[in-house]
Amino acid sequence: MKGLSIFLVVLLGGSPASLAAENPPPLTADTVVESIEGHYRVLVDLTATVVQKNVLKSLGRTQKFDGTLSIKKPGRLRLDYTNGQIILVDGKAALFYSKKSEQVVKKTFTDIEHMNIPVAFLLGAGAIRNDFDVAQPLAATPRLIELLPKKPGAAMKKLRLLSDESGRITEMNIIDKSGNTTEILFSNIREGVGVDDKLFTFNVPKGTEVIEQ
Repeated sequence: MKGLSIFLVVLLGGSPASLAAENPPPLTADTVVESIEGHYRVLVDLTATVVQKNVLKSLGRTQKFDGTLSIKKPGRLRLDYTNGQIILVDGKAALFYSKKSEQVVKKTFTDIEHMNIPVAFLLGAGAIRNDFDVAQPLAATPRLIELLPKKPGAAMKKLRLLSDESGRITEMNIIDKSGNTTEILFSNIREGVGVDDKLFTFNVPKGTEVIEQ
């Protein structure tokens, strides 16, 4: 039998090692999760361009935004939209600023999932299994995984993530309990750039109303 297997390899024009390389094992949900967790566990900081589309099913309306995302561990995030809105997480609280309405809403959270900030998931992406059950919804796109929150009080119903070979998330799709969806595309991703700590301090503009919740 061994001689026959060698004959077949020669006949097919390759070696066992080369044939194995041409037919890598299929990506499982666990493999994809491990890739993402490993990538974000060692991440120190990142910046990225964000394009976001919100489909508000209950209102029959679609919103589109773009902006710049900055993240720095531990627990800090800033998202500057081109329409003058800013979302800032400083590790203890989240600030929502609207230049148009001249308001800042400050919310204190103990759980990233309850922030209801889609990109805040990236702060905890190094420990996906702690909070989610994982599935692969599309066999043809194995790097697309679907996360279902384990906690009944989570703001989202499900979260879909698409990652590249390094485990870096390039696309995120969030479905909430009302059927509304948020699609976020990441581009121009730069990691380990030394994001300045000062970026996560927000100086409230004069005349702005501050609302604490």
